[in-house]
Order: sequence, then structure tokens, then C-alpha cells
Amino acid sequence: MIRGLYTSATGLLAAQTQSEVVGDNVVNLKTSGYKEQTASNISFPSMLIQRMGGNEASEVVEVGEMGRGVGVDRLAMSNVQGSLETTDINTDLALTSPGYFVVQTPGGERYTRNGHFQLDGEGMLRTVDGYSIQGETGPIGPLSSEFSVSADGTIMDQGQRVDQIRVVEIPADALQREGQSLYIANQPVQAVIGAVRQGAVEASNVDLSGQMIQMMTVMKAYEANQKIIQTQDEMLGKAVNEVGKI
Repeated sequence: MIRGLYTSATGLLAAQTQSEVVGDNVVNLKTSGYKEQTASNISFPSMLIQRMGGNEASEVVEVGEMGRGVGVDRLAMSNVQGSLETTDINTDLALTSPGYFVVQTPGGERYTRNGHFQLDGEGMLRTVDGYSIQGETGPIGPLSSEFSVSADGTIMDQGQRVDQIRVVEIPADALQREGQSLYIANQPVQAVIGAVRQGAVEASNVDLSGQMIQMMTVMKAYEANQKIIQTQDEMLGKAVNEVGKI
């Protein structure tokens, strides 16, 4: 019975984590380039239950197996491309192919599909957080406000080729999110030629209706585990206060 309490408690913790993931997805519904995440559960190893004393005192009788509950295995990211939103802003760039822009941060290289960029006072192309966007030769810039980007990421400014936007391809399971739209890769990245569209950004790929359904499912699982804990607590109370008196 005590083990049953622990099993239900792990269900509560897993449902809470899933609820937090869904909430994070909904909060980032309007974050450009955001990728929806899902939490997958894993069952803890089962335990073989045995009873001492069968026909003979020393005999061990197998009763069966008992689960030890569930936990969140990992967070999976959806690589489905979000819809493109036309902004007609020169510094906004969207990838229409697999891959990620490369961003240089104080902590090292990071990767993003949020192409809402801007030019700083020196004409360097940066994220809204001030991180430099990387080209094949390093930070991109200085640029004038009239620069153009071709479909293969080549940057032209005042009739001169400046650089080519660096795009890398990374498997979804090799990415770890940092903040709202930056990612860290836990394995080497592969350079690719990305398909770039200027004057547009990629919207979040979060499916709001799907997230609402997921939230209701998680809430029902949470409530079910709560009721199981309450029932087991009542049974434990009866075992102590009533059966224990006999």
C-alpha cells in the first residue's frame, strides 16, 4: 500500500512536468522560430512480488509484478516548420529549409530559427538580444540598410558580395533549448546551404488546439492520481485504526 502511494506520487510529478511543458509551449505561441516540445514518459522497472510461506514455512510463492510508477524520459522537439509571416522588414530573415542560423554568444555558438534580426549602430547584423549573426567568414557586417539576401543566403550590399549566411543542420534529438529560441547542439553540426527568404520570419509551430487537448489529458491524469492517493490514504487509515485493533 505504501508502494502504491509512491507510484501515484510519481504519476503526479510526471503530470506536473508535462503541464509545465504545455504551458511553456502556449506562452511561446507568438515567439518567432519557436519549436513545440513534448514530454515523453517512461515506466520505471517493475518489481517481482513474492510471498513467504506456502504449503511449507520456507516456501516462496510468486505473487506477480508491481510497477514502480512513471517518470518523464526526455523532452522531444518538433522540427515541423512554422508558417512564414511576411514583414517586409529588410533585416527579417526566414529559413524555408531545414537548418538553423548560427549565433555567437558569450557562451559560444548557439543556433536559432528566429530570424527577427536588426542592425546595430555599426551596421552589424544581430539578434534582438545583441548576439552577432554568423556568416561563412565570421560576424556579418557592417551593412547598409539597403542590403539584400538571395535565396541561398548570399548577402549583397551596394553591388558587392559581403558574405553568405551560415546555416547548419542539426538532428532534433541533438538540440537542447536555451531561453526561448536559442539552442545548444550536443553533437557536431553540419554546414548546409539554407533556403533564405528576406522580409519574413518563421512563426512558432505550436499547435494551440493540440496543446489544449494535451493539457486536458494531463489534468485528468493528475486528478486520477490524486484520487488514488486519497483512496490509499483512507485504506491505510482503516488498516491502522480498525484492523490494527483486532
